[in-house]
Amino acid sequence: MGGLAAVFALFLSIAHKKLKVEEDPRTEQVLGYLPGVNCGACGRASCRSLAEAIVKGEALASACVAGGNDVGQKIAALMGVESGSTQSKVAVLHCGALHSERGKKAEYEGVKSCQAADLLMGGNLACGYGCLGYGDCQASCPFDAISMRGGLPRIDAAKCTGCGNCVKACPRNLITLEVLDGEPRYRVVCSSLDKGKKARKVCKKACIACGLCVKVCPFDACELQDNLAVIDERNCQSCGVCAQRCPTGAISLNSLC
Repeated sequence: MGGLAAVFALFLSIAHKKLKVEEDPRTEQVLGYLPGVNCGACGRASCRSLAEAIVKGEALASACVAGGNDVGQKIAALMGVESGSTQSKVAVLHCGALHSERGKKAEYEGVKSCQAADLLMGGNLACGYGCLGYGDCQASCPFDAISMRGGLPRIDAAKCTGCGNCVKACPRNLITLEVLDGEPRYRVVCSSLDKGKKARKVCKKACIACGLCVKVCPFDACELQDNLAVIDERNCQSCGVCAQRCPTGAISLNSLC
């Protein structure tokens, strides 16, 4: 038995040496530049799989969304290629109603998860479009950029890398990724498509499609679409007139700096 074990061990040792796949040493170097949180924003299963793809030439040096331009440039310098540019983005929430400002339709005793509550007739929230407030987005964020306050997620733009995990986690599609340009922007913090009376009945911050923002905007940047105010950022000059005239506070100033 001892002899057989020795023969098998020798055979396995030889097979290991013959069949061993040599890894490009640059893989570990690229991996060292990547954030290492395996967020999946690049479309790969892990940071290591992205590093391997970059070294093989199957992915761009700038493929890491979370790392941004700095990481892309370091990897490009290592690989001896052009880095290209990664447009920095940050997550933005399109609901502004705190827990105390939302109407309830029932008491929800199920799993404290937005996904679960949304499947179970929307949990206790009367608004069919609003934030459910159970923090699925917070749980999905690998960068600790989201905190829950007053039943709403608060996104720290300084920590947010634009990985998009929170976008996927929200069952009501209330989070979008927008370009991080440091400029303050006025945004409609409501996503309800209900008519004004119904929307106002279930939420104090709801857009009631009154059209005042459209009437007072001097730059033709506001319009109504499906009972909801929409701001065209191409025309918006951030004058703030729309926010001042909005009777429910459904338009507010957000700074992505």
